[in-house]
Amino acid sequence: MLYALFIAAVFSLLLQFYLHRQTANHRNFTLNRERTQAYAMALLANENSKQREFDKGHVQDQKGEKELILTVTMKSGRRYQFSFPTEKVKQTGKELNK
Repeated sequence: MLYALFIAAVFSLLLQFYLHRQTANHRNFTLNRERTQAYAMALLANENSKQREFDKGHVQDQKGEKELILTVTMKSGRRYQFSFPTEKVKQTGKELNK
């Protein structure tokens, strides 16, 4: 009887560890997918300045001298920030390569 309780306790600990890893992996996958969606929204907003509202969230921009900072706010409430070089910096970089 004591052996059966010991085996049940070990199995319970292994099951608890396995379920914890599965929920952590699912949480990481969900957050990674959301970040990828936010990056795609930022890329689209950078290419097309008129589109700022999406079904998953919206994009706000902040222009600096050398970079454009896009803040993506998802419907879940999470925020992601991405920075892209401005057109002037891109043109200067192309001229330097010539």
